[in-house]
Amino acid sequence: MIVYVDTSAVMKLVVNEKESADAAGYLVEKAASGGHLVASMLLYTELHCAARRRSMPFELVNAVLAGINLVDVSRSDLMYAAALPRQLRSADAIHLATAIRLQSDTLVAYDQELLLAAMESGLTTASPGA
Repeated sequence: MIVYVDTSAVMKLVVNEKESADAAGYLVEKAASGGHLVASMLLYTELHCAARRRSMPFELVNAVLAGINLVDVSRSDLMYAAALPRQLRSADAIHLATAIRLQSDTLVAYDQELLLAAMESGLTTASPGA
């Protein structure tokens, strides 16, 4: 099973928010049952930039990222993202295009517009604790 995690979901693992415990539990359970946690390399950039803005230790970010298989964003991902019908932000569109290319079974996110676009694209979605 391929579980694609977007930045809104992974941020729950580095910043204590209402859904943090549920998100962590869900992702640990998926990984323990043989699921593959994946995201595009965009997650690496977004998470490190967020950590710098919030003065969070990079060691924490890197520890979280170590449990996620990061894949390169391809030219076709970028082109597909630009053609998606919903009015997504660029990063969300790139995450969704990558999740579709990887034939992800589930997309874990907390951004409602991204979740709607993912469902319309035929992906199962999850927002543990939301």
